[in-house]
Amino acid sequence: MSTRNIFTYLIISLASILCFGCDEDETTNPPPVNDTSLVNFNDLIIAERTLPFDEALSAVDLYKGLIVRDSSRNKDANLIDSLFAADSVFYFRSGELSDKPFSVPGYQTRFKFVYLNLTQTQFDTVKVIPDSDTTLSENDFTSDNTESFRAPLAFNTVYGFYLKGKYDNAVVPYRVFGLIYLDFAYYDSQGFKLRFDVKINKAGKNSFKSQ
Repeated sequence: MSTRNIFTYLIISLASILCFGCDEDETTNPPPVNDTSLVNFNDLIIAERTLPFDEALSAVDLYKGLIVRDSSRNKDANLIDSLFAADSVFYFRSGELSDKPFSVPGYQTRFKFVYLNLTQTQFDTVKVIPDSDTTLSENDFTSDNTESFRAPLAFNTVYGFYLKGKYDNAVVPYRVFGLIYLDFAYYDSQGFKLRFDVKINKAGKNSFKSQ
């Protein structure tokens, strides 16, 4: 065998050793892309308004998944209490409907009822808001507040929402739709508390991430 042929043989053999066990799929398929427009916020805890009202952690920024002060300008909703049959009931109300002039208004949020009662596991697998078609519009959300609830919760209800105020005021580039799951309500030494989960889609789509 000539020197040239020996050299060619060695190159081919070395290449075969280096590629032994290579998987074509691993080299040609890129890793899956994580969709950052789908976000879940779990175990948020909001409190009823207590004195001083403006300092109470009774509002929520649904876009960021943050519990904020009742006086926050970034809030999308407040937890409101009222009396019904001599008992306190609570509900979420659109953030721009704060009690003027005593509280600073936030952003408008529109709500819709979705499910009366789901288990945590069932909610975790929800990927869409049921609708007559596959898309959502602001006309699908017709209320300034949710229905009322108390502690303990009678049902683990699910509501849809649309962050109308933040879109109309160009705070967000796309319409933002979401889901609220009422998980657990209770009283402690400071009053009423509600634990809840939120799913949002920041890209204006009727699509949500399962857990």
